[in-house]
Amino acid sequence: MDCQENEYWDQWGRCVTCQRCGPGQELSKDCGYGEGGDAYCTACPPRRYKSSWGHHKCQSCITCAVINRVQKVNCTATSNAVCGDCLPRFYRKTRIGGLQDQECIPCTKQTPTSEVQCAFQLSLVEADAPTVPPQEATLVALVSWAPGSLAQLFSLDSVPIPQQQQGPEM
Repeated sequence: MDCQENEYWDQWGRCVTCQRCGPGQELSKDCGYGEGGDAYCTACPPRRYKSSWGHHKCQSCITCAVINRVQKVNCTATSNAVCGDCLPRFYRKTRIGGLQDQECIPCTKQTPTSEVQCAFQLSLVEADAPTVPPQEATLVALVSWAPGSLAQLFSLDSVPIPQQQQGPEM
């Protein structure tokens, strides 16, 4: 008779269930299929966690920055990190089945404007204003959102344009 996945051979040749470790701990070595009788519980290594009792190993913590998301909660020995929304200028792509990807992808000019994280644009343009002295320019900020939504124009104060230094007249 062979030992099962979570059993080891004891000193009398019987299959005995491997020790279970609590949250934040794993066995010091693999145990099962007849091996690992001398395994003991040890703390999860850095950047790994285990949230429940069992024979299983600690799992790798998620790194939110790698998937372009804000980290809301740090990883501990007993719980994984918790990621929040996408970082600015990134969005979660929605698949055909309606599920969203875990990883946030960068916004591009081809990104659908329905992706709110990518729909905002700000442009500064110089506007002709005949009432402004020629040594000043008026800057206008055009803030636009997705097509069909509101766009607003913000007029900024006139900005002095530096005069070029000229040599002495002859």
